[in-house]
Amino acid sequence: MIEKERTYPIRLRKYEALMNRILPNHPKLPFIEQDYKAWRSGYKGELQTDYRLSFLPEKGFHIFRDLRLTDGEWHFQIDTLILTIRYILLIETKNHKGTLYFDKDSEQMIQTKDEKEKSFDHPLIQVKMQAWHLKRWLKQYKFDVPPIYHLVVVSNSSTIIKTNDRPLNKVIVKGDVLLNRVLEIDEFTQSVIFTEKDVRRLSKLLIKKHTPHYPDVLKPYSLTHDDLQKGVQCPSCSTFGMKRERWVWQCPLCGHKSKTAHHKSLKEFFLLINPSINNQSCREFCPGITFKTASDLLSSMHLTHTGSKKGRIYHMPPDIETFFHLAKK
Repeated sequence: MIEKERTYPIRLRKYEALMNRILPNHPKLPFIEQDYKAWRSGYKGELQTDYRLSFLPEKGFHIFRDLRLTDGEWHFQIDTLILTIRYILLIETKNHKGTLYFDKDSEQMIQTKDEKEKSFDHPLIQVKMQAWHLKRWLKQYKFDVPPIYHLVVVSNSSTIIKTNDRPLNKVIVKGDVLLNRVLEIDEFTQSVIFTEKDVRRLSKLLIKKHTPHYPDVLKPYSLTHDDLQKGVQCPSCSTFGMKRERWVWQCPLCGHKSKTAHHKSLKEFFLLINPSINNQSCREFCPGITFKTASDLLSSMHLTHTGSKKGRIYHMPPDIETFFHLAKK
C-alpha cells in the first residue's frame, strides 16, 4: 500500500524557475544546468525504484516515498521507507552512470565515466545514518524499534558495480534484483514487532511529521536578486516586461495579450525569492505596476494571507503547482 506518494521535487521546480529567470549568458548558468541535470537524474532513478516496488503485494507492505523527518536539531531524508509488522526497510537510490566502485578502505563511492573519476560519499554510510536517526525518532514517539534493514539501489541498468568488500553485494543491488532482495528480507524476518494498530498509528505519524525541504537555490551559486530578470514574462515570445493595460497584460515586443501572465511571475517569486509576498515586493519584482494594481493582482489570487491593508502579506500555497494550475482556469 502506498502511504505517501512521491511528488515532483520542489528543488527541481526551483531550478527550473532559476534557469528561466537568471540573466542571459550568466557565468553561473552552466553550473546550474549541470546540477539541475544531476538532481533530475536522481529523481528519475527514484521513479524507477517506485516502479519496481509496485510489484510487491498490496497487503502487508506500507510504502512511504520521499520522507523527511526531524530528529532534534537535524533533519533526515529517506528516499523510500517500507514498513511492515516485522521490520522496516530503508532504500537509497542512486542513478549514476558508468562504473561505480565502492571502496571499503576509504569508505567512498568512486564513479568512472568517460575516462574520468569522481568521488562521492558512500551511500551505505548515508543510509545507515538514516537508520540511526530513525531509531532515535521511533524511541522519541514511544514505538518499539524493529529490525531496520537498508538497501542501496543502483537504478541505471547499464551501470557496472565493483567493490573490494564482498558483503556489500547483499546490500548494494541493481534495480532488476531489488524486488527479489526485498522479498528475501521479508521471508527471512519472522518475528512480529508491531500490531496492525501500531502500523496504522505509525503510518499516520510518519505522514504528519513529514517536513518538506525548501532549499535556497540562489545561495550555493552566490546569486542575489540582481542576478534575476524582473517583470512579467510573455507566454508567447518569453520576453520579460509585459505592460499592464486595462486589466490585461500586453507584450510590447509581439503584442500578445494575457489576463493571467502574472501567475508565473508570482510562482517564480515564491520559488526563488520568498515564500511570502507583500505589495512592495510584488512591485519590485514586476516593475511598472501601481500600488493599486499590485493589490488587485494579489487579492485576486485568493492566496492565504495575514495582516490587513498596507501590511497584508500573502503566502505561498503548500501545493504550488496545483494551485497555479487551477488559478488559470
